[in-house]
Amino acid sequence: MTQAARTVANEQPEPGTNAEIPAFLEKFTTLATTSVIQSEAHAFLSRFPAQRRLELASALSWSNPFYLPEMPSENAHQLAIGTAQLAELIMRAKLTAHHAPQRNVLLACAPKSASTFIAGALQAALGLRSAALFASTTGPHALSMMGGNLREQEPEELALIRNGLNGVGYVAQHHSRCTPYLAMLLKTYNVRPIVTIRNLFDTFVSLDDMIMGYRSDRLTDAGFYFSDGLPANYGRLDREDRLTILVQRNTAWFIQFYVSWKKCERAGLTAPLWVSYEKDFLADKSGLAQRVIRHLGLETEAAEKLVAAFEDKSGGAAKRLNKGVAGRGRDVPESVRAIVERTAHYYRDEEDLSPLLGD
Repeated sequence: MTQAARTVANEQPEPGTNAEIPAFLEKFTTLATTSVIQSEAHAFLSRFPAQRRLELASALSWSNPFYLPEMPSENAHQLAIGTAQLAELIMRAKLTAHHAPQRNVLLACAPKSASTFIAGALQAALGLRSAALFASTTGPHALSMMGGNLREQEPEELALIRNGLNGVGYVAQHHSRCTPYLAMLLKTYNVRPIVTIRNLFDTFVSLDDMIMGYRSDRLTDAGFYFSDGLPANYGRLDREDRLTILVQRNTAWFIQFYVSWKKCERAGLTAPLWVSYEKDFLADKSGLAQRVIRHLGLETEAAEKLVAAFEDKSGGAAKRLNKGVAGRGRDVPESVRAIVERTAHYYRDEEDLSPLLGD
């Protein structure tokens, strides 16, 4: 079914009913209401001859994790597989993904560390696809439309297999802490990690700016909870209160993110490329491009394309470009700064946190 789903999803439009397949799959992947999923699928499948419906239903199930064909139990039993067959199929899929000649990248990113911009540049320069590794969807956009933004973003195996079979390679941009388990998964599926970090005080100011961009002009913001987890009145609070909410909720996680990757690196479990927002992205994009190319084992000529992509400032909103400067957090209120510094103090014996707090 997996091969059938990929074949259908990649079909070129043809005269007649086949022309609607790619467009429908693109829409179908974002649906998140069971009744709508079933009605849309039923209407779509009814337009095709019976001998094609299993193939198309497989493609629909591949595109949307909540879709299962409606059928009587006796028909479902005819499609049933046992544990032994499932084990063999999983092993074969894992072997295929492990040996696939494609470039896979996990951009493990601290929030507001230019990760969206870097991910887009890697895709444009290296011809890689965007991927979601912590859910079985076709990509981050679909996951957002399904209300999945508040999930922990640790990669999981089914998603690693799915994307490891795409034949092209991918860039997955996730706020993922490292664990020994994750490090082993990345090695198994040939995923090279790049870790991006930024000064915490600058991060919180930039994060607040981004959120206010879509919340500040509304009477109620309740509809955004599953996108950012913030209270409905966030956009109407004063700046100190907004920043207080952000640092209370996020500081420990941001520090854990950094410490977890450092601990796994020191243990020899992973070898990420570290990217500093201030020292690499802002100060030396050309040098950063060369480091990325070496880390990914690519030819040096690819660095020129990557430098050009890094210098391309078009489409700034889509790339989440904000001010693009360092030092924005110098004027955070003392009450906010105290929360960050107090939380960091508990981790003082774990790791040097000066890259996050300033020298």
